Amino acid sequence: MPASSHTKGPVIVIWLGSGGPARRAALAPLRVRHAGAPLILLTTPDGARAADGLADEIWSDGAARGAAAFLVRARRLSWASPAIVYDLEGSPATRFLRFCVWPRPQWRLVARGGEVAPLS
Repeated sequence: MPASSHTKGPVIVIWLGSGGPARRAALAPLRVRHAGAPLILLTTPDGARAADGLADEIWSDGAARGAAAFLVRARRLSWASPAIVYDLEGSPATRFLRFCVWPRPQWRLVARGGEVAPLS
């Protein structure tokens, strides 16, 4: 049974610029895995240009630093009520972000080799 049949709500992918072309390549399999669900990409303006056509919706994030920017991301993710969040970034900030999104979605870290490891 395809993974998309279990997905209730959008699938969000976080890519704030780390990883370059390898991160873009990780988006295509996620698009296929969740073909029936809306795919939202949270990324920088450069990432938005690189990922053109791979997401249904792109949320451009200036990747600003600081507590206010972090809270804005957490609020935006919470309001979207995603079924799954894929973290292509893997930074300490995005790993911590998973504890700040409510209701808590399934959160997966996509490693450099493309493996998808569940974090929660």
